[in-house]
Amino acid sequence: MIEVDVVRLLNVRFDCTRCHASGSWVRVARSLRRQNSVIHRMRCVCCSERIVAKVGRGAGLRDDVLAQSRREYEVLCALHRKFPQDERYGTLVPLDYLESAGNGIVITRYFCGDDLARRLRSLDVSGRREACRSAGIWLRKLHESGDSGMQTGGLGVADKLDYLASTYGDVLDADAKTRKARELLAQEAARAEMVALHSVRLHGDFKPQNMLCDGTKYVGLDIHWGNVGAAVYDIAPFLSHLRLAGRARADRLCELAEAEFMAGYGGSVPVCALRWAQLYFVLCYLGGYRAHGRLAAIYAHLRVRPLVLDLARRLQEAA
Repeated sequence: MIEVDVVRLLNVRFDCTRCHASGSWVRVARSLRRQNSVIHRMRCVCCSERIVAKVGRGAGLRDDVLAQSRREYEVLCALHRKFPQDERYGTLVPLDYLESAGNGIVITRYFCGDDLARRLRSLDVSGRREACRSAGIWLRKLHESGDSGMQTGGLGVADKLDYLASTYGDVLDADAKTRKARELLAQEAARAEMVALHSVRLHGDFKPQNMLCDGTKYVGLDIHWGNVGAAVYDIAPFLSHLRLAGRARADRLCELAEAEFMAGYGGSVPVCALRWAQLYFVLCYLGGYRAHGRLAAIYAHLRVRPLVLDLARRLQEAA
């Protein structure tokens, strides 16, 4: 895939949506390379409007990468219409979508805020609780914006267990304690599947790193919004990443943050289903780290493995 000169492209093909100037874009920061995209931040020299241009990238076929970028823009447009935007909660504002030299470019209005994972590290206890409650409120608003209606269903445990076994079974089973955690997940699958859960259109990668906050407003990022499933599949990864960011697996701040998030989300979320989903995700994280080299495996042993064991205990208690 040919790397595109984004500033030049936008100066030719994208006029400022505020003052309608042409050829007025200048770069305001170094590009940020992420796993599946490159982020460019620009400013209009005529009116100071700021935008972000996200260029899709990946190891797959060009058409697949383009389809993913198109889908992302379509989701942003749909969310901008359906999500109840206000001064506290919102989504990115889509401005345009371009393609050039095999690259898909999603253009949005710039939102000035830190990702929630970084912000939480700088807040006091009261601030952390308020931020986590607000994240829960935002997620509930997202789930209520979908078109899943009042469907109910289970966790779909069989597919999850098959994926875990085929992808990470060997590296998880090499350790007796994590093998027992995977066995526990299988043992409790039938019980977890029996719980009737409300189905929603899922974010698909909900975690503190995928939410921006400027101190007042909360804006979600990287919203897949493609699959309908149990809401716990958005709740569980967020709570697990809170735990991974804590100083210890039993950190009291993590307990408070989790409680505030759940209070913000509202509604009744069965504990056994939530703990099952959390353990599933964290076993996937652990397997992924163990499969990617020595340094990643060391991090997994120090940070992720203790959380696996803690969640296994919590799952047993919930059962």
